[in-house]
Amino acid sequence: MDIAIGICTYDRTDDLQVLFASLGRMNVSPDLSLRIIIVDNDERRTSENTVMSWSRDVDWPVFYVHEPRPGIPMARNRILKEAGYHGYLAFVDDDETVHPDWINSLATAMRQTNVAFVQGPVEMTVESPSDTWWLASGFFRQKVFANLSPRHESWSNNVLIDLAFVRESGCQFEASLQYDGGSDTLFFQDIVAAGGEGRFARDAIVYEVQKRSRLTWSWGIKRHYRYGITRSNTMILRQPFLTASGHCIARSSAMLVLGFLSLFTVFVRGRRGIADGVALIARGAGVVSGLFGGKHKEYAR
Repeated sequence: MDIAIGICTYDRTDDLQVLFASLGRMNVSPDLSLRIIIVDNDERRTSENTVMSWSRDVDWPVFYVHEPRPGIPMARNRILKEAGYHGYLAFVDDDETVHPDWINSLATAMRQTNVAFVQGPVEMTVESPSDTWWLASGFFRQKVFANLSPRHESWSNNVLIDLAFVRESGCQFEASLQYDGGSDTLFFQDIVAAGGEGRFARDAIVYEVQKRSRLTWSWGIKRHYRYGITRSNTMILRQPFLTASGHCIARSSAMLVLGFLSLFTVFVRGRRGIADGVALIARGAGVVSGLFGGKHKEYAR
């Protein structure tokens, strides 16, 4: 099985080195043929020396590509172009690390299911044990799915894609979301709309450290407000306006009601109850904002 591992990066050389170290510790089945594609989306080419230095220490082909057009969908589409349309493409984020059996587990799940994409879990960690409570709150809590269960959307932080299906369906990352989040969510929704199926690979684990700078109420609120806008964007860009409006209004209403109800659990669950409620309220507000044209240019430069 031929697999390209694609990494988009922007001015994160320290994080890249940690990711590279974890890739070097992978157990790779003899029947897997790997290559690594790193797309540097920084006009200053800040990651070039780091990538070229690492490439001399690994057995797989490593390709450094500079994508001067700013924006995450531009970088992701460049990886699709460089990967070609044969074999498979695994995406991982530049601020993550991978479990030693990560790539083997993705490949095994793909062989067992023969679907368009296979998604793995992201396990959150923190730098200080005193901050662990954040991971159990609505700001960072991750959904858990049964192994090989169906997935109707995914993200590009841990996923294996059948490149032949991408070629046949013509799916691309949405360029109009240049500085917004959600182009990966929409990409996988497009794959499903084109007839592709997804599955969950429970054992294909990647890890993401939530740094102290992110563990604040203001950062968490902005994160979920942006998630809400993303949800609206994915509907508005692909559905008739009335359909998108009905979906967004129903979704935001449910989130706002559940969010306010969750606030009252503070007496039982303490600050986790408040965090769950605030996260839902922020996301619901983002859905409403996105429906009426609100934007949150998280990746603007």
